[in-house]
Amino acid sequence: MSANTTTERYLNLVLALLGTRRGRDRDYLRENIRGYDANASNEAFGRMFERDKVYLKKLGIPISSAPDPLADDVNSWLYRIDPKEYRLPEIRLDAAGLAVVQLAAQVWEQASLGSAAVRALRKLETVSGGLPAGDGGAVQSRIRTEEPAFDGLWEALRGQHPVRFNYRGPHRSEDSARHVQPWGLGNKYGQWYLSGRDIPTGGQRLFRLSRITSDVEVDAKTTFARPEDFDIATVLDALGTGTESTAIVDVAEGTAARLREDAVVAPAPAPGWDRLTLHYREPELMAATLAALGPAAVVVAPEQLRSDVLDRLTGAAEAAAGALVDFAFPGKPAPARSRASTEDRLRRLLDMVPYLLQNPGIEAASVATEFGITAAELEADLGLLSVCGLPGGYHGDLIDVGWEDGVVFILDPQELTRPLRLTQEEACAVLVGLAALRSLPSADGGAVLDKVQADVLAIAGDQAWLANAVEARITADAPLETITTLQELVRTHGCAHITYVKDDGAAPTERTIEPLRVFSVDSRWYVQAWCRLAEGQRTFRLSGITALAATGEQAPDRGVALDGPVPSRLFTPSSDDVEVVLVLARRAAWVADAYSADAVAPLAGGGTAVRIRTSRPPVIAALVAQLGGGGRVASPPAVVDAVDAWLGEALAGYAARPLDAGTEGTAGQDAAPGTGS
Repeated sequence: MSANTTTERYLNLVLALLGTRRGRDRDYLRENIRGYDANASNEAFGRMFERDKVYLKKLGIPISSAPDPLADDVNSWLYRIDPKEYRLPEIRLDAAGLAVVQLAAQVWEQASLGSAAVRALRKLETVSGGLPAGDGGAVQSRIRTEEPAFDGLWEALRGQHPVRFNYRGPHRSEDSARHVQPWGLGNKYGQWYLSGRDIPTGGQRLFRLSRITSDVEVDAKTTFARPEDFDIATVLDALGTGTESTAIVDVAEGTAARLREDAVVAPAPAPGWDRLTLHYREPELMAATLAALGPAAVVVAPEQLRSDVLDRLTGAAEAAAGALVDFAFPGKPAPARSRASTEDRLRRLLDMVPYLLQNPGIEAASVATEFGITAAELEADLGLLSVCGLPGGYHGDLIDVGWEDGVVFILDPQELTRPLRLTQEEACAVLVGLAALRSLPSADGGAVLDKVQADVLAIAGDQAWLANAVEARITADAPLETITTLQELVRTHGCAHITYVKDDGAAPTERTIEPLRVFSVDSRWYVQAWCRLAEGQRTFRLSGITALAATGEQAPDRGVALDGPVPSRLFTPSSDDVEVVLVLARRAAWVADAYSADAVAPLAGGGTAVRIRTSRPPVIAALVAQLGGGGRVASPPAVVDAVDAWLGEALAGYAARPLDAGTEGTAGQDAAPGTGS
């Protein structure tokens, strides 16, 4: 049976069961729904119909059944779809409310929940009377789901299925097999975590997704009861609240500008070095930060932090010394569109009818863009809609769709006047996005957000439970004052003078910028701006802005207004960029998305090779050190040699400066809350 016929059968079945108050019996459906074989046996039709019921329920379309009171056979049943169970409940969001929902949906634009968020936004726009007006001063935020384990855990969480995976915890040199009931997924500090019950021990555990080293195996045949009082927010609240530790770190003069901001600085015993005293609560994050400094930093105390940094540097050096596996990047074939599934198309058709009804005479090109399809696919969709309708197929029974002079309209939508209610996934995408927006600056103190959240919770009903199991926190790595000031400059087209420090610890630079957009990706905040020093558009990380002052002047029109989505590439390409090839272990696959890889090649054993571009090759050494053996540079030779030398110098620095036992007692307890078991 073709996909077109299958989709047509599902759509006609929905229309037939929505369009009846009494219900339809099986004989009626078998004889009147195209796609069912009227001559099939009762058993064969019954199996097919039961499969269709399960399929539609998965899409959020429950089919109810009740005994037929007029039938002689006590086993005769009537089937219908209750419009109240199908249609999106009444909700009217004003322009401000829709703008908030739009921002909430955009949170997932570069993540696995992106399509669900777009569908939810479209449904809410359709019943609220149109699109929100854009707000050029609004802060835009994105949460990414780069970890390979996310999709499997997400599906297991929704279905409440246990999972198995291999995991390498902190301070561990080998993987361990885990069997877990997933209770919740949360993002904080730019990292995703899984909270759940460790089945062998029976205790609640926390796992960082980037430490999962295998595919996630979902036991779809088994379900479990998730604790009703579980809230992922409580788990995230506990992250970063462990015992405060103190680190003593020697850094080369003129380096580590960001660390110096919050440190007590004193002369180090060795000439040309300073001794920093730092306080921290997340040992793993601190170890990554210090490893990225390479030969410019040596941990004096505590011993565990020093060991963690050394493990990363040693792991990176050992990976660099290993033999390279063979790989080849694929060529550049003609772009091919992935073939949409029957489920995708059915969802689209059910959404398209009320959308066209709300937007009569809309241009066909706009419809294709809205639904992410080609003109040919739109024509096929409209053609399929025109042959679907209520049973009978007579005049007035079919959906009446017109397409003339490049515009589309619908005259008789039959039973599809309102969108399908929000699915569990759609409700979760919007509600989690709304919760994430709470950390952003708001002129009204969050009043609009509160109202929209209450409205969406009300219409989501029973599907809202998943939002308590998933949370993504947009934790700011920059002062709120900086974010607010830049947001105002974007709105008023103002200019600012900044002092900026790059990640590589180079000397600060003084710049005048013309801010165009403020946005965040995970926990990192950025401003896109025209930089007068560089004489071009640049993206600056807000945590690198150590001083900010508005100049009071208006920015000239550079012709680079930014109305589109947040860029996936966080640096501006130029002809001076260096192409670097990295070979990555499976656990480091996130690098491909985080660094906007131009090419990706799979490796035997689950790893990947990626080709990325960078304007600052020294950043590659810092990345390799943070990966701690999860990746190495394959080319070009100059960067390979530079990274090898950098790692060798860093390890030599530790060998020359042994642990200072005299300072160990002042370093405090080294705890690792929230980093996984």
